[in-house]
Amino acid sequence: MESLVGLIEERARHLEDLLGVPVRPSVNPGALPRSCASDLAKYIDHTNLNLDARPADIDKLCDEAVRFGFTAVCVNGCYARQITKKLAGSEVKTCCVIGFPLGCMTTAAKISETRELVQLGVQEIDMVINCGWLKAGMYKEVYEDIKAVASVCHYGSKPATLKVILECTCLETDDLIIDSSLLSLAAGADFIKTSTGMHKAGGAKAEHVRIMRLVAGDKMKVKAAGGIRSAEAAQEMVCSGADRIGASASVAICGGQA
Repeated sequence: MESLVGLIEERARHLEDLLGVPVRPSVNPGALPRSCASDLAKYIDHTNLNLDARPADIDKLCDEAVRFGFTAVCVNGCYARQITKKLAGSEVKTCCVIGFPLGCMTTAAKISETRELVQLGVQEIDMVINCGWLKAGMYKEVYEDIKAVASVCHYGSKPATLKVILECTCLETDDLIIDSSLLSLAAGADFIKTSTGMHKAGGAKAEHVRIMRLVAGDKMKVKAAGGIRSAEAAQEMVCSGADRIGASASVAICGGQA
């Protein structure tokens, strides 16, 4: 743990020099492991990002979220109007993905997508980081990409929460997971998120969540997503430091019937 904390602090200093902006994580090794959740439903973003999801599927998703008390529903942007209307007056938050699932479109495209969704009343935005730029060492470009989307999310009287999807299994190394987390912090992200759930290398891993938690400290929150299909798996993520769980198997996780 001490070596990991030292690495985070070293990478933060490097990124400060590179970007010329503050990169100051609040690393707290004593925060891990966390207590397990007494009510998993409150951690869950109930999710349907299937390419063939139909309006009826999204209605069902919203109904389940209200019934089980999930924190949010997460869908593709084409259903933004539907979920904002369906969930109006409920305590369930609305969330849409942008730049999904690859993250490699232009920053202008991400800005446009985000602006439209925020104007429609979407409360949370999950954006995909540009992994290719990150792995190529194009850190300034990655920082500016996230910062641009964060600026749109946080502008206006009803700001949206921004979650940055790191696609940790694609990044492969602790250094890149740390660097992408630090870049997200510096750029103004509210959350960092493990995965899209679409990458062939896999989804959320507890060891990645622990690294992200150390970087995030009390300045960002952490969302684990991708392949979480049981209460045991969800609890492992919470105990490792996740504040939110993205799952399509949410009803089963909470012991209900789909």
